[in-house]
Amino acid sequence: MSQFQRGVSAKFVARLNVEYGKGGWWKTIADDRDLFIAIRKDYINVYLNGSSLLKLWLEGDGLVGETHYKYLLIPETSRPYVKVVGGRALIESHADLFQPDLSNLQALKRAANTYSGGEKSGVHQIVMGNPNVIDVEIAFGAESERTGSITANRIDFAALRQQPAGLEVVFYEAKQFSSKELRASGASVPVLDQLRRYDSFLRNEQLALTNSYRTVCENLIALDGVRERYTSMQALMRDQPKFAIQSEVRLVVFGFDNDQKNGANWSGHRDKLKAVLGDKLLLKGDAKDFTNGIRHMP
Repeated sequence: MSQFQRGVSAKFVARLNVEYGKGGWWKTIADDRDLFIAIRKDYINVYLNGSSLLKLWLEGDGLVGETHYKYLLIPETSRPYVKVVGGRALIESHADLFQPDLSNLQALKRAANTYSGGEKSGVHQIVMGNPNVIDVEIAFGAESERTGSITANRIDFAALRQQPAGLEVVFYEAKQFSSKELRASGASVPVLDQLRRYDSFLRNEQLALTNSYRTVCENLIALDGVRERYTSMQALMRDQPKFAIQSEVRLVVFGFDNDQKNGANWSGHRDKLKAVLGDKLLLKGDAKDFTNGIRHMP
């Protein structure tokens, strides 16, 4: 039995839409185009620069969630230092240090940006620049999904593309140019081994992936505020005449300048990747506006 599952209930979607209609914290999140809304199994993750800013699920009739405490730290607190007396920290008021709720989304985002690295930020730029991306941080197996742990078995993002036979979900692994996984002195390149493992998973989980991403599409276009992110794709996501899973993962490499791109140190490694991946190797120096081979063109 497959462990891969995606999708939230119609009750959860309806409850989010009620909350959206109130014009409060959820509407602010759903309308914010710096954030990516990812559908999981019975919950939602809200991502910023590769970090999960909020996990949200339905408990009874209520919306319940969790965020890391570090994102609740007030970035511009007037008293950033805590007095220490006799080895004890004297915290006079937690309200001076932590936000009590999610109403100030911009402050949450500023706090979260402190923890985003170059590769995470670059991948997020690529994801947000391609409105056909429907999933990120795609973990294999129920355990890594439940715990949210980062494992080697985690594909960076998935996008919808239209093919003559219908819709296809295509998966992408993204690496910053400086990643050691792109290079090897011998024939065995770490990233190629990683992609082979991913390809095997995708081939073996075709039915589960198809069912899951059909549901993901239904969820995304049913959510008020979220569906507008997929304006050009809504009709296809709704009709889904045929729906396929592409089992060959594309490799996205970004974060280099012209000297690095054409340098002798890189050319041998690039040729190894190209020999195996062909046109599934996607290269662009700047993560911004990286759309070639990713964006859906109606």
